[in-house]
Amino acid sequence: MSETEFSIGRHCGVTFAGLKPASLVNLRKGDCATLARLARCFRRRGFSFVVLRSSAERQTVYVYHEEKLRQVLFSEEVNAFLAAEGYRYTSVLQAISQLKSRMRGKGDFPHEIGVFLGYPLHDVRGFIEDPHGSILSGCWKVYADPSAAEKEFERYRRCSACICRLMKSGKSLTQIFHVG
Repeated sequence: MSETEFSIGRHCGVTFAGLKPASLVNLRKGDCATLARLARCFRRRGFSFVVLRSSAERQTVYVYHEEKLRQVLFSEEVNAFLAAEGYRYTSVLQAISQLKSRMRGKGDFPHEIGVFLGYPLHDVRGFIEDPHGSILSGCWKVYADPSAAEKEFERYRRCSACICRLMKSGKSLTQIFHVG
């Protein structure tokens, strides 16, 4: 198994497993064939792969399930939050396109990316208002309901560990998720 496939499984497996609408993975450039093959196979199950940022050596790939992300982006609260952040969209692709344009700079990720990754809106807002005031840190910085966040972190950890075990035993992502 290539390093690219293992990284995608490790960082995006929770999305393929349906635990969250989207994930990010930072990959070395070069293994375009693996990325294209996995994107093609997972597309059959509603997943898309988008390069959000690219440098000479690395690329940040956003992997999302279109229907799950649609539910997040078009929820009343998230839609209003993103509108206040300057987003204007009528489709998932339009929203991602705007996120991608905000990521073109060389600075940090735009803070609203948290909602695109399925993080709770209250935690995304908390981070924007007070980046150092979190009460718990794990997959994201938590500003409210730490017990729910801890349970979610554990679900993600267990899922990712299981996927990594299967990959280390020789199974490909397409075999694990039956998308071959």
